[in-house]
Amino acid sequence: MSHLAMTTSLPVVSVVIPLYQKVRHVAAALSVAFRSCLQANTPFELVVVDDGSTDGSGGAVQDWAASDPAHSLALHLIRQENRGAAAARNTGWTAARGEVILFLDADDTWSDHHVAEMLVLMTEFPSAVLYADAWEEISANRDEKQHDFGIGSDRRGPLSCFFETMISGPMIVSSSTAATWRRCLVQSQGFPEGTRFGEDKIGWGRLALLGDVVWSPRIGAVWDKSADNRSDQTPGAPPRTAWRDFLLAAQTGAELSSTTRRNIRTAVAVENACLSGQLALFNKETPKLFAEAGNKIGAGAV
Repeated sequence: MSHLAMTTSLPVVSVVIPLYQKVRHVAAALSVAFRSCLQANTPFELVVVDDGSTDGSGGAVQDWAASDPAHSLALHLIRQENRGAAAARNTGWTAARGEVILFLDADDTWSDHHVAEMLVLMTEFPSAVLYADAWEEISANRDEKQHDFGIGSDRRGPLSCFFETMISGPMIVSSSTAATWRRCLVQSQGFPEGTRFGEDKIGWGRLALLGDVVWSPRIGAVWDKSADNRSDQTPGAPPRTAWRDFLLAAQTGAELSSTTRRNIRTAVAVENACLSGQLALFNKETPKLFAEAGNKIGAGAV
């Protein structure tokens, strides 16, 4: 019996995994995703989008599927020419058969409870547009690190403002902890194809402009910064302005509340400070320190 046909009374979960040059890691990601979905006891599929890998990553996915008939039933492998992570994610969620979309990078892993935690949040707050839980990090030297996330991260439930939380601690939503409804991705248009760095943040920002972001402080994923071929390992990369440019455009939205507009303006000021080298790390005091600069940006100064 297909994992998509387990029961008709539960939501179908589609786990979208963009894949590029992760031959050493992808089987582990698939295994934890499979196990977490099983423990959530809901119908599911694993949608892997091989974005033009040349290192045998696609073959590693096929080997994983062949190792167990249940793996093969759960897997939906899509191959495409290399177009970048944003395009791979868009291909994945567009092809997904589930209404619940979860994302997982091919070199990261999940806690066994992650899928169940997301489904509980989505049941409790069905009108929200984006859901996530906490993550921990394995650094390049294999040290483990937990984070003090931004404003509101100590509470379970809707964040008071996603954009304020983003500038007061590590990224509150990661590309391996995010969950959303397929209909919300249709409305937000997913991820900005052609954007090389920060495309995931823009995807979450697009969703956050549509409604509530719901958070759980329970750790659900491990971000492995020691993995192969990470985008943050690119030497000599140009300044990453895509997120700042997104914020500049977002602050003019007619439907924004005054609080959200003010917080986005402050976020622009923070991002400008980061791009100029004046600021390296955020903390819960950062929004207060840059609020005045944000007001100047809102008045026309850039």
